[in-house]
Amino acid sequence: MSSPPEALQPTHYIGIGASAGGLEALQDLFANTPSDSGVAYIVVQHLSPDYKSMMPELLSRHSTMPIQQVTDSTELLADHIYLMPPRNNMMIADGKLLLTDAVPQSQPPMPIDFFFKSLAQNYAHRAVGIILSGTGSDGTRGVKSLKEAGGMVIVQEPDSAKFDGMPRSAVNTGFADLVLEASEIGASLVNYFKHPLIAGNTPKDHEDDDDNQIYEEIFSLLKKQSSINFSQYKASTVARRIERRLSINQLNGLNAYHRLLLESPKELHTLSKELLIGVTRFFRDEAMFEYIQGKVVPELVKGAMARDQSLRIWVAGCSTGEEAYSLAILFKEYIEKEDLDCKVSIFATDVDSNAIAEASTGLYAEDIQFDVNPERLEKYFEPRPGGFQIMRSIRESVIFATHNMLEDPPFSNIDLVTCRNVLIYFQQGAQKRVLSSLFFALRYKGFLWLGPSESMGDLKSHFDQISERNKLFQKVSNQRVPIGTHPPGLTLPGRPSSQLTMQPFSSSSRASKNINHGALSAVQERLLREFVPASIVLNESFDAVHVYGDVAQFVRPIGAGKVSNNINDMIHEDLSVAVSTALYRCEKCQEDIFYTDVTLSDGEGKSHSIDLSVFYIRSGERDSPLGSVSYVLQFQVNQTDQESDERYSTTFDAAESSRQRIMDLEAELVKKQEHLQVTIEELETTNEELQSANEELMSANEELQSTNEELQSVNEELYTVNSEYQEKISQLTEVNDDLDSVINATNIGIVFLDESLAIRKFTAVANQYIHLLDTDIGRPFHHQSHDLKYDELINDIAHVSNSGEMIEKAVYTKDDTAVLVRILPYRNSGGRISRGIVLTLTNISRQRFVEAALEKAQSQLRSVVLEGSEQLALERNRKGIRVMLLEDDDVDQQRMKRMLQSSGRDYKITLCSTIDEAVTCVGNQEFDIWLLDYRLPGGTVGDFLERIGEHSTPGILMSGYVETDLEPGFLEAGVYDFLNKDELTAELLVRSIDFALERKKVQRVIDGEGLTD
Repeated sequence: MSSPPEALQPTHYIGIGASAGGLEALQDLFANTPSDSGVAYIVVQHLSPDYKSMMPELLSRHSTMPIQQVTDSTELLADHIYLMPPRNNMMIADGKLLLTDAVPQSQPPMPIDFFFKSLAQNYAHRAVGIILSGTGSDGTRGVKSLKEAGGMVIVQEPDSAKFDGMPRSAVNTGFADLVLEASEIGASLVNYFKHPLIAGNTPKDHEDDDDNQIYEEIFSLLKKQSSINFSQYKASTVARRIERRLSINQLNGLNAYHRLLLESPKELHTLSKELLIGVTRFFRDEAMFEYIQGKVVPELVKGAMARDQSLRIWVAGCSTGEEAYSLAILFKEYIEKEDLDCKVSIFATDVDSNAIAEASTGLYAEDIQFDVNPERLEKYFEPRPGGFQIMRSIRESVIFATHNMLEDPPFSNIDLVTCRNVLIYFQQGAQKRVLSSLFFALRYKGFLWLGPSESMGDLKSHFDQISERNKLFQKVSNQRVPIGTHPPGLTLPGRPSSQLTMQPFSSSSRASKNINHGALSAVQERLLREFVPASIVLNESFDAVHVYGDVAQFVRPIGAGKVSNNINDMIHEDLSVAVSTALYRCEKCQEDIFYTDVTLSDGEGKSHSIDLSVFYIRSGERDSPLGSVSYVLQFQVNQTDQESDERYSTTFDAAESSRQRIMDLEAELVKKQEHLQVTIEELETTNEELQSANEELMSANEELQSTNEELQSVNEELYTVNSEYQEKISQLTEVNDDLDSVINATNIGIVFLDESLAIRKFTAVANQYIHLLDTDIGRPFHHQSHDLKYDELINDIAHVSNSGEMIEKAVYTKDDTAVLVRILPYRNSGGRISRGIVLTLTNISRQRFVEAALEKAQSQLRSVVLEGSEQLALERNRKGIRVMLLEDDDVDQQRMKRMLQSSGRDYKITLCSTIDEAVTCVGNQEFDIWLLDYRLPGGTVGDFLERIGEHSTPGILMSGYVETDLEPGFLEAGVYDFLNKDELTAELLVRSIDFALERKKVQRVIDGEGLTD
């Protein structure tokens, strides 16, 4: 089948999920939705498999759009409404709706989730999901899939829904773009589709430098609000989501949206959440988890036990924690199954602090039962009101923390890192930085698990690809890869380092300078090697991130066990006081610190004088929240013939510095103690309040238990009533089916009118006389045209409605078909007459034709009876009667021939001795009468009559048998008389011939053929 023309193809695909109470919501929605929006509406409901849905008829009164119940491979057209049939699940692909049989299962069906997932996969940002009234949580998981794909989500205001279960569950996900009453959804959709950015009326090259500046200001606002630098995210993704928020708020440009963000913290929070695509679930991509369970988990556990160390796992970008807990369950299952003693530590991090807070509680909604099999759900989850909570032992194995992969340092000595579906949202430079951080975090032979659309890029040579389908890699290189895309360059004191900024929205790029980057890099490496003293670059947490020169004599040797890159753990014991003091002063004063005459002992017992410098470096503007702080710790051994620059340096007095440092630490300790005391008092107060609240909750819980028992009793009563109603409905359905069958069998057109003479119902036969369509139900009857020659039809209907007296008339249609019209008052089940009307139309053309034929036949028969003697006399005078004599006895042949010739009549006689001869004669010529012997060679006269089949020639049977001995039925097959050969005379034979010919004549008159000459 070819695709529909472009003008009929929908611009967007609207999936609408509804359940209990959804009919009213759907009617409100479509009654207020224009029919020319250019989109396709697909309605998915929870339908009973045993009852025919009346949804098409009910919705047709509220929308002029064509409404169609879906069949398999239904082509989608714009401005059409499609309804899912019962006993099916539905999905969408390539502009068609595909049906699959709903499989009966113990858990409740989720057809809305099933359809929304396929809608998200196939149409992404062209998809819209709408959740209307219903119970349960169907649609919640589908909403998450739509948001992950960039689609739009609209939810009915829960307070306006007849049943708020589904809308409230969808709202609680935090992914709803709009929460509106059903009557407001249609207008909001149309406004959204008409917005220039959505309709595609805005040129693609409309961005200019002003827009770029506005984007940077928006990023700055987001940074202050969420501490996340979204300028590192993919430009197309960020732009599309900002444009959609702009369209939803019906704003005309970036300036207007920027002002809205300044004025509305709620919109700023919504945009931040929109950009953080925090969509995940338990055991997401089940086949991949099965692979990890079978291949990776055993190897990691055995490796950790061989090293006698705990197993360390890092889940980067964990969102609300489902993936971290899924891995914890896998490892716990294996360790318990093998009866091993292995500690597992899972570090789960995400940049979204709200998601981390939610993940730490381990509380999840009821819909996780569709992702977790019943055995695991029972074993590792505890039921809670409205959902489930991860058991305590699993929660304790997972450590959640807020962490920015683009800016914060990674973990170290990790056995397994999972970073799935995170890199796809970053620019290429940011992806490289994250991947190098993950490489740094992994121990040798550690595993890295990425998302289906992600790859290793430039680090591919450092990994073995264990599973291409599952995107699982193993680290096979110990080569040092700097954290970040490039090693950080050394910045001179007092001069801020340059920062690469993102310019993703410019329509044109500046011409790049003609610089030989390869040569410049070589020059920088030579300068650093020749002139830069031994230095260690530190981040804000004083962790070492890069080293220049040989710093071996200034740091401790690396020993066995866990390795820390914090400078306090790395620095030589002789330099620890000086370094910690200098870093403390540098951080506090935000200025460079220089110490001279710091003593350092080598392994041979000699002492050296060291010049120690700490440079404070902030990238970006000093007051900008986007900037980051770094420290450069520089060491230089003093030579005896060199003097240090005393203008900037300070002679290091270890004793004095130690005393000063101790005083500072004591002052800080006093402040911390005071703060701790205040915190303890606040906690005690809070604890008392919590105890009081807990007592109130216990009391409320007892009341709820009592209420629950009462509700259970009411529920049982309702179930009984519902069963009775279902039985009554079944009976009524059966009676209704019988009535429909009777009506259809009568082949009578019937039209039911209500008290206002509007059409309530009609049968298909009525369409032959009155022009009716399914959409005419509810319209006044006098609006309909008809083919009846019955000008007083409307007046007679009104008369019957007022008087209650039946009217019956026989009329004709425009093509002269006779119709009997009966107009009767409607009688209800009690026999009482209501003000309704029943109009019946019966085709009586055949009856009229039969009546006319009977009258004609009666007239002709009367003529035959009255004028019979005259007709008979005419026949007797007729000459040349053709006679076929079928007789096998030669004596009887000659006897009968003489009888006929002696009668004075002119008979043309043809003699036949066998059945075959007679059949041949009948086939070659016509006869007026047959004279037939009963017993013939090879059979009887019955065989002859059977072979010639249907005929109109009268016959006379002759035999030596009596009539009672013959087979019955011969006289009914065109044999009009019987003659006994022993009693046969010429007069009897002639009279029998005349009788047969006259009877044939009367039969022809009765049959309507008329008299012949």
